[in-house]
Amino acid sequence: MEKTLPTTTVTTYEHAVRWIYDRIDYERVRPRRQSNHFRLERVERLLALIDSPQQRIPAIHIAGTKGKGSTAAMVDSILTASGIRSGLFTSPHIHQFEERMRVDGNMPAPDELTSMVRCLKETLLDADADLIQDGVTYFEVATLLAWMFFDRNDVELAVLETGLGGRLDCTTICQPLVTIITNIGLDHTHILGDTIEQIAAEKAGIIKLDVPVFSWVRQPDAVRVVTERSAELKCELFRGERDIFERVQEAIPGDVGQQRFVVETPLATHEDLMLPLLGDHQRRNAALAVAVSDFLSQEDHRITKHSVAEGLASLSWPLRFEVVSTSPFIVLDAAHNPDSIEACLNTLNGQNWPTARRTLIFAVSRDKDVQQMLQLVRPHFDTIIVTRFETNPRAYSPQELAELLDHGQSADPADTVTVVTAETPAEALSVARKTVGSNGVICGTGSIFLAAELRNLLRPDDDRC
Repeated sequence: MEKTLPTTTVTTYEHAVRWIYDRIDYERVRPRRQSNHFRLERVERLLALIDSPQQRIPAIHIAGTKGKGSTAAMVDSILTASGIRSGLFTSPHIHQFEERMRVDGNMPAPDELTSMVRCLKETLLDADADLIQDGVTYFEVATLLAWMFFDRNDVELAVLETGLGGRLDCTTICQPLVTIITNIGLDHTHILGDTIEQIAAEKAGIIKLDVPVFSWVRQPDAVRVVTERSAELKCELFRGERDIFERVQEAIPGDVGQQRFVVETPLATHEDLMLPLLGDHQRRNAALAVAVSDFLSQEDHRITKHSVAEGLASLSWPLRFEVVSTSPFIVLDAAHNPDSIEACLNTLNGQNWPTARRTLIFAVSRDKDVQQMLQLVRPHFDTIIVTRFETNPRAYSPQELAELLDHGQSADPADTVTVVTAETPAEALSVARKTVGSNGVICGTGSIFLAAELRNLLRPDDDRC
């Protein structure tokens, strides 16, 4: 990866995207735990180059092992439905880089992204040498471009999903009105620590003095860390299953691909909420988004029960147990660690999906707990097709995954899963279709990179999510 900033002018969208992708990318290259890029004073100096918009635009800041992107999208959708000019920053993207930043649900147009990249590149060329000598990372560039986009479009409130951890994440240089910690699980252990307590401490690093905290953390060690950190910084803490509650309402006939539920917060009860995302975990995420919206409504009366319901019902958030076909049923899910795999399986087994012929298409990154993930999925499928995604070099090979599955085979006669290797997602999808016929279920999961590549194959014209 280059560490210099060449003087070539960015004149086209293609130039702009190429320049972005030439940055050091810790989504694709395993970072060093003590990298100089994980320093908040560095991020603050970078943001100062673009006039520190994070000091002028308040934020909703969200961390968590899983669910933080969905929760961010829900909060943003509610704000937009309320008539509040909202900016959303999430990662990673599915099809295009600019999906990571939106204002009122809209990504920057190609010419706007080109203009921002050209401006940012010229700004960085004039920066102090010590700031850019080690290179400017992909996520730093994404963060800077998002704040530029928000600033140019007069955003009133930014909704920020952390990229990695929280304590040292680029997004932590913000002025939050509230912070949200969705949950804690074992992921990115080579960076964040290998215990729930250590990871909770990193996530709780987003908590700031006297800023209310909303959390659905469950493990006792994680609850203790979040509670103690909130108390230390004099933050009011609102916890799921103590202060915030959700429950299922009876489904209305014809409600396919969505769920109907109730949320109770310290300020209100919301009935007949509809969410076009399935799973118990998504109801919990929605409950956090509703509770935060109720809190904000005390100062901003544009947020109402009606706008909360409208925002949730109109949400579009691909690859979160997304049903992209019904003949056969094809479900794509961005699950990438044991906790999110378990949530995916619970949804698959709890929504009256067909039980005949279930086939899994699976690929995973090397920094994940692959053995536990495979152990979880094995009992739920007749066939497991292991493959590799093509857009990220960190993938396990199909042969390595097949060997891990063979070693994990049970002596139980009921363990009759068939393991198939496929070199590409396209080959895996072709094999899966032949395996299940028109009445079975295909589930693609293990990585957002795999889910995105499968989605490109199934919906090639849907390139601006």
